[in-house]
Amino acid sequence: MDNTNKDSSLTTTKTEEKKFNPEETSALVKEIVEETLADSEYSHSKVAQWNSTIIETCLNKLKNINKNYKYVVTCVILQNKGAGFYASSSVYWDNQNDGNASYRYESKSLYTIVNVFALKI
Repeated sequence: MDNTNKDSSLTTTKTEEKKFNPEETSALVKEIVEETLADSEYSHSKVAQWNSTIIETCLNKLKNINKNYKYVVTCVILQNKGAGFYASSSVYWDNQNDGNASYRYESKSLYTIVNVFALKI
C-alpha cells in the first residue's frame, strides 16, 4: 500500500485550514468602521443603518476570508456626551481553535465598539 498520496492529502487539508487571526480581524473591522462612519456626526436616525452596515459587512468579509468558523459580530454605537459605559462578555470555548477580536472607534460625537467572536466549525 502506498501511503505517499494519503499523507500528502492530509498535509493539503491541514494547510487549507486557516486559523483565526485576531490582529487581521481587528484591522478588517477598523477599515469597515472607519469607512462607514467617516467624519459622521452622531445622528440618532442614522445609528441603526450604520450598525447594520458594520455588522453585515464584517460578517460577509469574514466569511469570505475564512469559512472554517462561525462568527458572532456585535456593534454598539453611542453618542459621545461624557457618559460612562461598561460592557463585558464571557465565553466557554476551545482556546486552541476559537477566538475573538475587538475594535473601538472614537470621534468628537460618537463611540463605536465592535466585537467579533469566531467559533471553529
